[in-house]
Amino acid sequence: MSNGQLDLVFRFRVKPGKLEQFQKAIDHILPITEEKEPYVLEYNIYKNAEGVYTQHERYADEDAMFRHLEATAEGQKEWAEATEVEEVNVLGDASDRFWDLFGSPRTHAYSPFRNVKR
Repeated sequence: MSNGQLDLVFRFRVKPGKLEQFQKAIDHILPITEEKEPYVLEYNIYKNAEGVYTQHERYADEDAMFRHLEATAEGQKEWAEATEVEEVNVLGDASDRFWDLFGSPRTHAYSPFRNVKR
């Protein structure tokens, strides 16, 4: 399991006819994340004019990501059924467990190279 901060940035679309299901999923996930998950450091969703979403999630570490998925499991199921993921960028070192579960040709790993922390 990774000991360092882990960021996930992914691009997705909501499937046709699934916007209501997507909104239900987000309405389930976000309050739990905001109120009960201090280890989720950031959770941002963006949408462009063409209807493509980009989501950025920042976790204290990989274990925090797995705890988040468990705490929001009901919403995660709805989210997965309502969306089609186009690309996932993993920023930080992830474990073999992570790659066994989430690895795909659309998932790309980026290990830390250089940074400035404040």
